[in-house]
Amino acid sequence: MLTLKHYELLCTLAEDLHFGRAAMRLGISQPQLTQQLKQMEDIVGALLFDRTRRKVLISPAGLLLLPDARAVVRHARRAEDVALRAGRGLLGELSLGYVGAVAFNGVLTRILANFRSRAAQIDLRLVMMDLDRQFPEVAAGNLDVGLVRLPYPDIPPEIVARTLHHEALWIALPDGHPLAGEAEVSLSDLGGADFIATHLPPNTGFSAAAHAAWAEAGITPNIVHRAPQFAAIVALVGAGLGVAIVPESMRNALLPGVVYRPLRDTTKTAPIALIYRRDRESPPLNLFLASIEAIATEGL
Repeated sequence: MLTLKHYELLCTLAEDLHFGRAAMRLGISQPQLTQQLKQMEDIVGALLFDRTRRKVLISPAGLLLLPDARAVVRHARRAEDVALRAGRGLLGELSLGYVGAVAFNGVLTRILANFRSRAAQIDLRLVMMDLDRQFPEVAAGNLDVGLVRLPYPDIPPEIVARTLHHEALWIALPDGHPLAGEAEVSLSDLGGADFIATHLPPNTGFSAAAHAAWAEAGITPNIVHRAPQFAAIVALVGAGLGVAIVPESMRNALLPGVVYRPLRDTTKTAPIALIYRRDRESPPLNLFLASIEAIATEGL
């Protein structure tokens, strides 16, 4: 049976028509080339090259075999390239979950742009998903990686949670609110306000940051509405249904009837973290984590 080495020999010798140069390109000695060529001719039952002392010419049988030989070599080199790329994480699929707010603060944009520049051939599957769904999905292996808000109670031991960024807290106010004209707002001035909050419990995600800020200001919030996404929360603010503590990045969401102001006198922030299984063997995930390392020093 003919092997890849036989096909490579035929292609190389057909290009050079010189035993010495062809042997050098193939990395073998000239006697080895002659021996392999004879073996190949014995297998096909025909001379593939006419050789004299003066010149080497490809035979009619060699010409017939040459196109298929080139195709075999080309496909073999492509398969080798695919294997090497897959080993380095340059092929395959990466599934990434993210909470909606990270799309507003630029963290998701910077991470994906850096990763795509390193791994253009990876099939990237993006899923916007609440953090309370992401942890079980990552733990089950249905997501490779997630971008979430911390804290999260009872993080499974097999999951790594790495904080990437701390986001400041702002307040979203109806544009007709008495404090809308202030440069900064103190939560203590909103003790009697109606608040709109996330659907999460007080010890989870952004809800934990908001409750910590309320406690720091010494107020018990009157929460009148809850919503799972900040876009919906801010829309309710614009409708005049209350005020809301939001991450700073939400000031990029220009909804009618809403103004955003930084919160004064609070030390609380909302952390954004990356989560993944510590035992997950995935070249695309390894490359993704390496791309995170590459931009971590610049700050997210």
